[in-house]
Amino acid sequence: MERSLLFTNTTPSTAIVKITDYKYVRLDRTENGVAELVLCRPKEYNSMDDDFYNEFLSIFDEIQNDDKIKCVILWGEGRGLTAGLNLSKSLSSIMGDDEQSQAKQNVELFKMIRRWQGSLDKIYKCSKPVIAAIHGACIGGGVDMITACDIRLCSSDAKFSIRETKLAIIADLGTLQRIQKIVGNGFAREMALTGKDIDAATAAKFGLVNNVYKDKDTLLIEARKMAQEIAKNSSLVVQLTKLTLNHANDHSIDEGLYRVALQNAAFLKTEDLNEAGASFFEKRAPQFKSNL
Repeated sequence: MERSLLFTNTTPSTAIVKITDYKYVRLDRTENGVAELVLCRPKEYNSMDDDFYNEFLSIFDEIQNDDKIKCVILWGEGRGLTAGLNLSKSLSSIMGDDEQSQAKQNVELFKMIRRWQGSLDKIYKCSKPVIAAIHGACIGGGVDMITACDIRLCSSDAKFSIRETKLAIIADLGTLQRIQKIVGNGFAREMALTGKDIDAATAAKFGLVNNVYKDKDTLLIEARKMAQEIAKNSSLVVQLTKLTLNHANDHSIDEGLYRVALQNAAFLKTEDLNEAGASFFEKRAPQFKSNL
């Protein structure tokens, strides 16, 4: 599996799809190590379907394998981040082919769900930090997507909903597995069991987002500042720090301490460590070069 997310266990994120002509997403690279992953179908409210998830599978392998990318900002063109699942395009895939046996239909649906899970799980498993910059609607699969991100910021007009519940669907792409650790058990259950809309102020109150900004322009300015601040650090250390935090989410403190001791024993003595010391004494900005 080349270098694609090879620091993970066997999970849905190991799925590989290679795409060269992207229509749902656009990756804008900058010279300072920050890349912007833009959902770019505003006329369709950046809605999600099978092609969308396949593009996500592909684009995150590109991000992972590009050493020049140190941090990613995820945002959407148009009136909002995403309206979630495109039901009109996806319903036939969900309901299956009547000419197939029920067992075959069930297997095909299971495989599709696992592939879709993998596309958003790649955000979480990617060693590069991902900042979600959310404006307007963030519905259904949008919440699956942002809860896989490392940091979430939003504008004051942002609206969040685990809308699947109202559509007689169990949210199945990661929200239910991640949101309790983000907002706490009680509020996570309130969101998931009601499917109601949550405004930006409430999202901030419960920790779904770190900060709320007055509008989309300000949101993107602040997201870019944060991404640049991250990108100035040693990319090797930033990536290993993210992986250490991920590991700590589902392991004991003792297991986490053992892992980070092994990690630092393996990676601490780098050119970046020497550069950090030299730049401190020479009173200049460090120029880090090491990568994972």
